[in-house]
Amino acid sequence: MRKLAIFTILLALCGAVSAQRVLRSEFTLYDTREDALASNHTQTVNHIPFAPKSAGALGAIEMVAMEVDVPASWNDYNTYLHLENTFSSYDVAINGTVAFSSEDSTTPADYFISPYLKQGANKVTLLLRPSACAELDEGTQRSKAERFANCYIFAQHRTAIYDFDAAIVVGEDKKLHLELDLIADNSFNFEETVTLGYDIYTPENKLVDYAVRELIVPGRSRDTLKVRVDLGAELRYLWSAAKPHLYRSTLYVKRGNKPVEYIPLYIGAGKTTFKDGKIYRNGTAITIKSAPYNAAKNRTETRKEILALKSKGINTLKPDSPQPIWFYELCDKLGIYVVERAAINPVSKSSDRTVGGTPSNNPQLLGEYLDRIKGMYYRTRNHSCIIAYTLGGEKAGNGYCMYKAFQWLKSVEKERPVICLSAEGEWNTDDVLF
Repeated sequence: MRKLAIFTILLALCGAVSAQRVLRSEFTLYDTREDALASNHTQTVNHIPFAPKSAGALGAIEMVAMEVDVPASWNDYNTYLHLENTFSSYDVAINGTVAFSSEDSTTPADYFISPYLKQGANKVTLLLRPSACAELDEGTQRSKAERFANCYIFAQHRTAIYDFDAAIVVGEDKKLHLELDLIADNSFNFEETVTLGYDIYTPENKLVDYAVRELIVPGRSRDTLKVRVDLGAELRYLWSAAKPHLYRSTLYVKRGNKPVEYIPLYIGAGKTTFKDGKIYRNGTAITIKSAPYNAAKNRTETRKEILALKSKGINTLKPDSPQPIWFYELCDKLGIYVVERAAINPVSKSSDRTVGGTPSNNPQLLGEYLDRIKGMYYRTRNHSCIIAYTLGGEKAGNGYCMYKAFQWLKSVEKERPVICLSAEGEWNTDDVLF
């Protein structure tokens, strides 16, 4: 009875909690350069797979939980919970406190959980429940992965790389230039010197540049280190679906003269632009041959399927929602374009344009629309394979929420097209045919 009473209180609180994603590039940390290059977390000390087990049910709400041991050393760390493949909307309760809530069961998300943790044993519970806006997911296919696949908890030092923007552009001098913005975070209450490092190798594994630089960051603040490097006149290394050359970089933080917290990064040289209804890669118009495609249950099977599509002349994939991060890594390496789509597909009322008729014209849902759009954009924006963004499915409807979503995405994405597939001739779309 006591357990039931506790969770009844938690459920009553859920409605007051809104989703609070960490809006940044999706990445994980490795303790060594070798593990970062091999995507091997088995030796990463501050990385814990999150594999919750059944903890009962309350009506339509299923509870799954996992106990997490927090060592004393994590006092100097920020801890994050990464969730995907939940297959339902959820609330996150940590040690009896409902911390986060999400109606979006499709877009992978990170949550900052340090304020809810204590030293020693902690209970992290997911309350899996019906969505309060289930109509947004009507036309979205569920992931083929196993439930809770690729969920994890990781701890990042309180002086660290919080995010990054990475591009290799062709300058007016016809040379390639690295433009790398490293966003340093200092979560301590006092000023700290954050020592940031990086290296970069050509697609033929030749070291081009490396450096370690210091950045003084005030307490409880973030600052950006702007790295600008001339990579030489290597235009043969421009990335495209036909020639998927990738520069390899490793980002890291240095503490006590020792590199720690490695982040692997692969960068395709050049850029995607949009003009007069056409998409260009490095100044050449792309002839798009597309197919709808969602990732298979794992990286190996997905790789086989993508190669099979490429052998048939397909050069562009159109998933119907955000995919696991390794999907975009594969597309970067294999050379295939991606039209990224937000998890918004309310098909049943798409033609009802009255206020509140289609969810896309319901002002009360604007926050949910923007949350899904932002969650989609920030986590994958650095991937070369993405040549366009869509605000939802072909029958997502149009209206106030879509207008605002289009305006927001165009405000942050200056080069690639933003498409509302259900605009039906209205202004809030870049006119591209796939």
